[in-house]
Amino acid sequence: MVAAPAAAAPADAAVPETTPAAVAADAAPGDAQAAPAQPAAPAAAPEQAADTAAPMDQDPPPAAETPGVPAPPPVSQDAPPPPPPEPPKELEENATDITGKTISAQVGFNTEDTTLNVVPAHSGALLMMLTDGGMQYLLAGARANVGIKAGRYLFEVKILEVLDPQDSQGPHARVVQPKNLLRLGFATSSSSLLLGETEDSVCFDSEGFFTQSKTRVQATQRFGRDQVLGLLLNLDAGSANANTVSFFRDGVRVSQPMPLPEALKGKTLFPAVTFRNVTLSFNFGPTPKAELPFKCHMLGKAADQDVEVLPGKQPKDGKFEVIFPVLLPEEGSFDWVDLFLQQHPDFTELSDRMILDWCEKSGIQRNRGYRWRTSNDRPDMQMNVPELDNLSIRRALRSIAPAQRRNFLVVELKSNLLAAERKELISRFAAPHFKRLAQVMVGDPTADFKKRTQELLLKQKQEKVNAEFEQQQAEEIRKHLADKREKELQRAAKKALKEAAEAARQAEVERRAAAGEEPLKDEEMRPAEEADEPDQPMPDPAEAKPPAATLTEAEMKVVFRPAESPDVSDWVLAKCLNDLALPEKAEGFDNVTYSWSARGKAEAYFKEWKLTKKLTTRVDDLVVGEWLNTKLDAWKEILSTWRQRQSIWKAGSAKKEKAQEEPEPEVPEVPVSEATVEEVKPAEPKDEPTTTGVADEDFDVFGVADVLDVGNGEPLCSQFSWEDWILLSLRVELYLMVHSFRKDCTDPDRPGIHVDNVPFYYNRYFRKTFAANHYGFEANEKVIDLVKDTVSLGERNMLTPELGEELDNFDLFLKLTEEGRRERELNIDLGEDEAILKFNQAVLMSQLPIPGGSQNNKGYQKGKEKGYQDQKVGRATRN
Repeated sequence: MVAAPAAAAPADAAVPETTPAAVAADAAPGDAQAAPAQPAAPAAAPEQAADTAAPMDQDPPPAAETPGVPAPPPVSQDAPPPPPPEPPKELEENATDITGKTISAQVGFNTEDTTLNVVPAHSGALLMMLTDGGMQYLLAGARANVGIKAGRYLFEVKILEVLDPQDSQGPHARVVQPKNLLRLGFATSSSSLLLGETEDSVCFDSEGFFTQSKTRVQATQRFGRDQVLGLLLNLDAGSANANTVSFFRDGVRVSQPMPLPEALKGKTLFPAVTFRNVTLSFNFGPTPKAELPFKCHMLGKAADQDVEVLPGKQPKDGKFEVIFPVLLPEEGSFDWVDLFLQQHPDFTELSDRMILDWCEKSGIQRNRGYRWRTSNDRPDMQMNVPELDNLSIRRALRSIAPAQRRNFLVVELKSNLLAAERKELISRFAAPHFKRLAQVMVGDPTADFKKRTQELLLKQKQEKVNAEFEQQQAEEIRKHLADKREKELQRAAKKALKEAAEAARQAEVERRAAAGEEPLKDEEMRPAEEADEPDQPMPDPAEAKPPAATLTEAEMKVVFRPAESPDVSDWVLAKCLNDLALPEKAEGFDNVTYSWSARGKAEAYFKEWKLTKKLTTRVDDLVVGEWLNTKLDAWKEILSTWRQRQSIWKAGSAKKEKAQEEPEPEVPEVPVSEATVEEVKPAEPKDEPTTTGVADEDFDVFGVADVLDVGNGEPLCSQFSWEDWILLSLRVELYLMVHSFRKDCTDPDRPGIHVDNVPFYYNRYFRKTFAANHYGFEANEKVIDLVKDTVSLGERNMLTPELGEELDNFDLFLKLTEEGRRERELNIDLGEDEAILKFNQAVLMSQLPIPGGSQNNKGYQKGKEKGYQDQKVGRATRN
């Protein structure tokens, strides 16, 4: 529930005045009868408020004159001064003395209830923040250890120092605004440490806004340094201002009592602050520094029954835990992290993901938004803030964390799987008050993790259903409004026609009356009455509810929820796959536990996962060997020869056909006698010429000894179309690629190429593009099926050669292509449309070497590392 400040107070609450006297009274500290703040202005956008905020070390600007309003007439010196306005009535009453037991615990801030950049001093009476390494851009947050569950209590805050750290310099450096910020409020014990980020907190901020349920409204004036800021929480059910928060400056009320949202009523609320680049002093009692217009108890001397005290987390053995979770990428890594932090709120996450989330909550803009990430383990910052983009803040946090006594969860997916990097991380927490633990989550997850996965999947599906439902509702409303406008136009047209008909009838009546003719009958010339179709009621979005989403049977079996971004980038994982290993206690851990599967099963699972990843992950640093270059030179030469011989044969055949089509020369008739005619015998009929060579249906393709001359100088490729040359080249290239990979890849766990990685390796070996859609398919598997007589898909979708590498020449590939052509044409003649090839001629033919061209023509490039060095240019290595 969001209420406007002026309407939020009860009916008898103080109503703010806008007269000069009221403003003057508001500015007078210590005046018990001071009027509250001016009425709330319309809510401003956070960005707009941030840009217009005055520095905290300056007084609030005076009210500007309203343009266009004439000045009041001068007041005569003899006239008596106007009486001062009646001060508004303060509904808060004096508190009675506490007769029972008061709290004995000191109000302060537990370490686990502060952000990493907060430095407490004087037992929590003073809070400072770190500003080095980009920390000046992040918000700091702290929540007190004593919460209010009944009664009415006050605490005070004062800004002692306004910091002005140096901003980043550069043409594209972004300035984070506001540089100085303070939020004061109350929150539940499980809320975010940054006020205003969740619905379980309320707060006033230094720009004059009040935030509840993540909605900001103008509620008071700006405040700054050297002012005593008092925040009063009234949970007294018998008070007129029950369940409200009030804000005071130097003892003067400067806001209406702001009501708590329904979600916070009945809950224990703890004082909390969020700040940036300021130093704060706290006063929890027993005596206020600025007296209020009424007597009020401070939190430090609250009745024991009205408050809840949260003791600081102190380990039994005096050692705080630093847990290094060992998780497999894409197997619920960060879902487990979120579940662990939910179950263990006293742990602080250390990860790049945490830094990115902190930046978002601090209001720092990101170039491509916060949902886009290269990976969850190492997301690029891209803030246009050098200290954040160059990860100075990560180094700062790594220095800060070991100096604090709290529990940590070090979430480094890749590093926690590498022994060398684990050792470096462990060494940072060598202090005697830390216990270093490795927790392995590999294998079959626990029941609570599976349950959470189902909940997240259902939540995602419900959000999608809700979005589709809202879109459908909006479309129905749009159609309803369009139909309504159409009906209104039709009614207007009918009304105009009716009025015109009535006018014509009236004119006719007058004409007949003037001419003395028989008057019109009642029904004559009257337009027919048409029943007006009633409007349909407007659909009410509030009444309709989206359907409830349910998981399918297949979704119920999902164990690991797919994430929007990869946990670890493929190229990063490929580089370190050989070095991945599960942790050992000898590395420096105090203990290693296996939380999912037992150690033996976890190790077997990890070995199988690692092997699968090796088979499906490409080798980015693969170096092409000389074997392929030698074979490619020979292949390009013979391919050029075959294509030239086909061209020569086709040219010769065309000449013969042209000669056969020319008419025979006419022979003059010679007169003969009848006897001569009788002696002439009829010529014997000649046999029709039979089809010979490659075109013969019974031609034995694999019985050919010389592919360049199957008879009469005809080459075996005489009937090839351009598609056949593409298929021939594809056969040879995939054959060479598979055998060359086995020679070039030294990892015995990678015996071949996975079908998903064919485009990458095809480009690496031949510097050409491989795309299934160029061959008229959507999947690589379909393309491989075209040449399954040469390369096929074996176990785990790995490319398997059907021919050994000991072939002396390339004749067999030509024979296989010719045999495939004959089979394809037969299938087409039988009416099988699937046999028709749908290749992209422009793209595929452009990648074939030109017949008779030079050795450097388009198609291939030689060299051991052709392509690899080019692809590495401009790519920064991330550790």
